[in-house]
Formats: sequence, structure tokens, C-alpha cells
Amino acid sequence: MSDRSLKLTKQRSEEIYVLVISLLLAWLLAAHQDTQYQGYNVFSTYLYWTCRIFIELAMFITVFIALEKYFAKYLSVWLRFGLAILCSLIPFVLLITAFDLIIGLPELGLNGASDISTSRAREFAFELLFLLDNHILFCALIFLPRILLQQGEYTHDKAPQDETTQNLAQLGAKDTHSSDTFFDTLEPRLKGNLCCMEAQEHYIQIISSEESRMVLHRFSDAVRSIPIFLGMQVHRSHWVAHSAVQEVLVEGQSMRLKLSCGKLVPVSRTFRAIVEKRYVT
Repeated sequence: MSDRSLKLTKQRSEEIYVLVISLLLAWLLAAHQDTQYQGYNVFSTYLYWTCRIFIELAMFITVFIALEKYFAKYLSVWLRFGLAILCSLIPFVLLITAFDLIIGLPELGLNGASDISTSRAREFAFELLFLLDNHILFCALIFLPRILLQQGEYTHDKAPQDETTQNLAQLGAKDTHSSDTFFDTLEPRLKGNLCCMEAQEHYIQIISSEESRMVLHRFSDAVRSIPIFLGMQVHRSHWVAHSAVQEVLVEGQSMRLKLSCGKLVPVSRTFRAIVEKRYVT
């Protein structure tokens, strides 16, 4: 499965998980509601909590995506997660208050005898505190698996990055113009301008401007034999030639390299800083 297909599959799985958890939580809250409002039957109660939970979900996702888009370079994923919870709480409470008022439910004393604006402000503050723990729990249920998965990918990529850093240091101490490279061992010689390599189990797919070839070889050994002036490893299973990189594409936390051969190569989190230093001007 290609990286793009794998990414789409993970995205769909995550979307399904979020929807299922949101629905289950909404129906759980509806099933345990103690107060039955006049004119509301069982169906109305379940529909109300479904709408309420999805309003909360929309607020949190909107804020979280905005933080990922504009502050990913400055804030850790845990800090973005915490800020998204706090920053989405106020608009959620405002929206749900307006929603309750529109459908005629008592909210913030506005359906009662209270006319003092200061008391209403105080009630709104109490409402924020009252809903804070529920909001934190809900956000954790739907997004903690994603964050833990990202941390797992980071840990998985860290070892290859450490090994690559050592290899680059060793290669830097050698003659950078040495011709004894992995590509010199290929028979017949590779045609065209070198573009990239991709590890595929025990094989390596080598792509140039004129051909694509599968070679039985260990990817880490091949990378180790290539001088750093020719290219660099940007992912645990991808190596690119410097001359083939045309553009760096960044979408949120995702980074890819557009190559002259037309291929889009993913950049893993642990190689991102090196790629930015080399190719981003």
C-alpha cells in the first residue's frame, strides 16, 4: 500500500472513530438524563444530545485544526491539545446557551425572573466551570488516540534518525567526491538523472528521469554508501537526490517533497528539521 493510500485509510478510520465515539457519548448522556422537559419525548431527548455533542465536536476540531495550521512549529502537540480544549470551551458554551434558548430550555436564568446582568455573567462563569470537566473528557476521548499514535510514530522514527545522523557524520569525514557508491554497483548502469529511492520490504525501488528499477538490497546499507552531496534520507523508507527536489509542500503537520520525476515523497517528523534547513529558503 502506498503512503498516500495508507494516509487516507488512517484518516477515514480516525473520522469513523470520532463519529462513533461522539454518537455513543451523546446517547449515553441522553439515556442518563434525569430531568424530562415538557413536550420532549425519548426521540427528542436523543436528538438534542446528539446536536449538542456535535456542536461541541465542531468547536474543538475547528480550534485544533487552526492551532495545527498556524502554530505547529511553535507549540508541542500536547500544548496545542490543551489550548484547543480551553479555547473551544467558551464558543461552545455560548453556542449551546443560544441553542437552548432557541428551543425553549431554561438556561443561565434567562427564562426565569433574574434581570441583573452581573448575575448572568456570574452564571455564565459557573456554566464554564461546570462544563469544563465534561469538555476535557470528551476531547480526550476523541483525540488522545490520535496524539498517542503520533507520539508512537515519532518514537518509531527516532532510531532510524539517530542511525542516519551517525552515518552522515561518518560520510562527511570521507571524501565527498568518492565514486564508490551504491549506484555504481548497479548492472546495467542507471539511465537518466537520479531522482529517489524507496524501500519496499527487502527491495529498493530506484527512480530516475528515464527508468524505475527494483533491486534486492537492504535500504539502510544503500543509504550508508551514498555520499551526502548526492542526496539525503527524508523518511525511514525514502531517500531523495538533492538535484531532484523542486518544491517543499507543507500541509499542517504533513510535509512532502515534489521531485523532478513527478513523485511526491513524504518527510517524516524526525527528518523535518533537516529538510527545512536544506531545502526551505
